[in-house]
Amino acid sequence: MIKGFIPFTLVDFPGKVAASIFTGGCNFNCPWCQNRSLIDRDSLSLIEDIPLNSILDNLKRKKGKIEGVCITGGEPTVWKDQLFDFISIIKSEGFLVKLDTNGSNPEVLQFLLTHKMIDFVAMDIKNVWEKYLMTIGLRSFSLNKIESSIELIKNSDIGHQFRTTLVPELVEKSSMEDFAQELDIEIHFQEYRSVFS
Repeated sequence: MIKGFIPFTLVDFPGKVAASIFTGGCNFNCPWCQNRSLIDRDSLSLIEDIPLNSILDNLKRKKGKIEGVCITGGEPTVWKDQLFDFISIIKSEGFLVKLDTNGSNPEVLQFLLTHKMIDFVAMDIKNVWEKYLMTIGLRSFSLNKIESSIELIKNSDIGHQFRTTLVPELVEKSSMEDFAQELDIEIHFQEYRSVFS
């Protein structure tokens, strides 16, 4: 499940000193993905899993120095039960948990929110509805799931952020600003950084 680990970060968890954990695998296939090695099956098979115990040992040694753990990917929610178990262990150690998600699994998100397993959630809004499937690299996907996740997050009582990566010639800032108004959310825009630059 765990394919990457950054023991110290000041940018991944707003307002917190944190560690970041990268899960492998994703149910989207965004052609512009900046973490391609974490979603491409051939690349993923070459990256060894990081043992949970080694990460927990590292986190325990940093108690008092870091406040939280950011779980990102890939798409963490594809791991469902393993994710629940992992977060439970992290929370039992006294760390705050931030989840990065594409919003594709609202039922997993609802479980995490209902059971107060996460303290902050950041959801990527890929594009306007008309261009969503093209942007996520799929021929079919229920966009109702994305809408459900947005509503769950909007109505939650935890810190949250909606983000959009401005991919040249694919995602237009002005269209996304209108889309944000339609959804009644605020979107944080991120500049696209090519993995080849």
